[in-house]
Amino acid sequence: MTLKQFTRYASLHGADLDRWPANAAHAAQELLGHSDEARAILADAALTDALLDEATNPAVSLEREQRVFERIAARIEEQGVPDAVPWFIAKPPLRIVPTVGFLAMMGFLGFMTYHQGIITLPGAARAPDLSGVMIVSSLGGIR
Repeated sequence: MTLKQFTRYASLHGADLDRWPANAAHAAQELLGHSDEARAILADAALTDALLDEATNPAVSLEREQRVFERIAARIEEQGVPDAVPWFIAKPPLRIVPTVGFLAMMGFLGFMTYHQGIITLPGAARAPDLSGVMIVSSLGGIR
C-alpha cells in the first residue's frame, strides 16, 4: 500500500482499522510497521475522529430539547390555519381541478394548432409509400 492510498483510506474510514476493508487494513498494518509518515497520518485521523465524535454528541440536555419542541408546537398552534388557502397549497381534492383544466386547455390548443396546419408532422402531407400502405393494411385488415 502506498502512502497516497493509506491517506485516502484514513480520510474515508478514520483511524480505527476495524472500519477499513479487510485487505486494506492488513496492508495498512504492514505499512504502519515501518513508516513514520503513515503513523503520523493515522494519528491525524484519530484526532479528526475525536473531534467528530465530540461534535456529534450534543451539549443540550433532553429537558431543554423538550422545552424547545414544546415552544415550537405552541407557536404553530398560535398561528392556526387561515380561512382562505391558495389553490396551489390546498388539499388534493381541490388541486385536481386546476391541473385538469390546464391539461385540457393544452390538449385543445395542441389539437387546434395541428388542425390549422401551423405545425405539421414530418411526412404528413406526402402520400403514403409502400411501407405506410403495408402498415395500414396489416392493422386495418385491408389486403
